[in-house]
Amino acid sequence: MTSQGLRPFFGYYGGKWRDTPKNYPPPRHQTIVEPFAGSAGYALRYPDRKVVLCERNPQIAAVWRYLIEASPDEIRAIPDVPMDGSVDDLAIRDEAKWLVGLWLNRAAASPRKSPSKWMRSKIRPGSFWGERVRSTIAAQLDSIRHWQLIEGDYSSCEVVGPATWFIDPPYQRAGKHYRHGSDEIDFAALANWCRSRNGQ
Repeated sequence: MTSQGLRPFFGYYGGKWRDTPKNYPPPRHQTIVEPFAGSAGYALRYPDRKVVLCERNPQIAAVWRYLIEASPDEIRAIPDVPMDGSVDDLAIRDEAKWLVGLWLNRAAASPRKSPSKWMRSKIRPGSFWGERVRSTIAAQLDSIRHWQLIEGDYSSCEVVGPATWFIDPPYQRAGKHYRHGSDEIDFAALANWCRSRNGQ
């Protein structure tokens, strides 16, 4: 873990990992809650805190559950995807396929099956699934063993006591690319829910 926390375990559309240090205040509480977890860009900066992720997308929730429980050796053993191949060619569990799929096209809203044009061009090989990514993920797993994952929408993300809430829902217009996008959110109800939170 660096002084800036952890590197992303996967890219995700709308992720806030790069923006967090300069745009969002540090947590004032020992518990951090991300009700729209995605790639957990805020929590990654403060992994030693008690972290509660809430994720409605079952694939993304499964990837986080897998990462919290997986061994470094298991991650290192996940093979590369041939440039003309698919994750479906790999003899690995679905959660691992989805993790790899999120690295085949950076900042996508869902796991991909095949390498993107950017990955195939090999311009930035360390930015896509491969040895460097496997090593980074494997080295960080112990830092998230204590994290909790709740599969469900934001209203199921309840904690006891005050917390720092990083509430980053899909944007009303640009957030239609998600499996559960902005068209499924009652933003007035979400606003009232936000105001009722205990803490920061």
